[in-house]
Amino acid sequence: MGSLWTEVGILLEEQSLAPDAHAARSVIARLIADGAQVSRSRLVRATGLARSTVDKHLEVLLDAGLIEDAGFGKQDARGRPAQMFRVSAGRGVVLVAEVSTRRSRVALTTLDKEVVGRRELAIDVEAGPEVLLAALVEQFSALLAENGLTKQDALAISVGLPGPVDSHLGMAVRPPLMPGWDGFGVCRFLAERLGCDVVVDNDVNLMALGEARALKGAHLPLLLVHIGPGVGGGFVGENGRLLHGADGAAADIGHIRVPELPDALCRCGNRGCLEAVASTGAIAARLDVSEDDLLASVIRGEANTVSVVREVAIVVGRVIADLVNFGNPARIVLSGPIAQCTEEVLAQVRSVVYQQSRPLATRNLSLVHSSLGDEAGLIGGMVSAIEQVLSPRGIAYHTRPRDSSMLPLGL
Repeated sequence: MGSLWTEVGILLEEQSLAPDAHAARSVIARLIADGAQVSRSRLVRATGLARSTVDKHLEVLLDAGLIEDAGFGKQDARGRPAQMFRVSAGRGVVLVAEVSTRRSRVALTTLDKEVVGRRELAIDVEAGPEVLLAALVEQFSALLAENGLTKQDALAISVGLPGPVDSHLGMAVRPPLMPGWDGFGVCRFLAERLGCDVVVDNDVNLMALGEARALKGAHLPLLLVHIGPGVGGGFVGENGRLLHGADGAAADIGHIRVPELPDALCRCGNRGCLEAVASTGAIAARLDVSEDDLLASVIRGEANTVSVVREVAIVVGRVIADLVNFGNPARIVLSGPIAQCTEEVLAQVRSVVYQQSRPLATRNLSLVHSSLGDEAGLIGGMVSAIEQVLSPRGIAYHTRPRDSSMLPLGL
């Protein structure tokens, strides 16, 4: 049994015959990465490819150092010991950053999901992209050096940002909590300095991805709702993929209009948004306390605070009920500091959802707290980085010839 992070699954792509070599190698690499050890015969059965074809793809992946020989396992159907393969822990590391409004966290993990190192830095997102991202580069470089590594050992970087993100362009788009970040090329900035593929996504999307992969394909679709300085959602479909929409705006539930406080001014400039009612800042302002004091008051069970939190949970529940009727998730995960420190939010949301959603949409629905807690975003970031390395594009990049002009993703 591994650690919390090593028990996380990897998305297995369509395993039918793939005419494109990089796509086929991606399927094989992900099958290997998803298990501790995988036999050659299982790869042949799972992909439908000829044994000789699988052998050629394995040779390329072995030469690139992405996988390695794991010796022999149990005898196969022909009575011979089965040759086993595993993803390479020594090929390099993926770098993960979770950016929050007042602090950021970074981590280094291997392709087999072992944590090499991690750090936290107290820096406000309002410092701006160049200042904060330069600090992330400094922390990544320090972590690499501490472990005897250089930037040449970095295979991919995943960054979670607390705002709307166009993941195709690698930038935040008019993020209410991130002044100065609109349109800034996050992927380009990091790719130029660390020389590897960079992917960027909304932080709540990565939390949802972490929760979904921890379930290894069970309980999908999954909707995660995070209540913090903002209110966000992440939706992982039944195919295991994040729902991004056309431009990355899918599941941005914080700016759904709610009727309870129609005049509440949201940081997006509109009034009556869910975030203007249910974020920790909005709840704290209503009680005339700081956000830190709000959490302490919730934990103590102070009557006035509990009453307001219940009211807010009912509002959140009504929005989630509409989402249940629309998207029919199998599992809803509530995360964030308030949801984690009291049962009141979950209880009220569950009550409203089951009252206001259609019976067919709730008959197999589970509504739970986050199983990963504060780790969800980092774990989701790790998964997104590993899956980028093992994607067809990632395989093409990491098996490219020496004279290739192929550039890191982001440049």
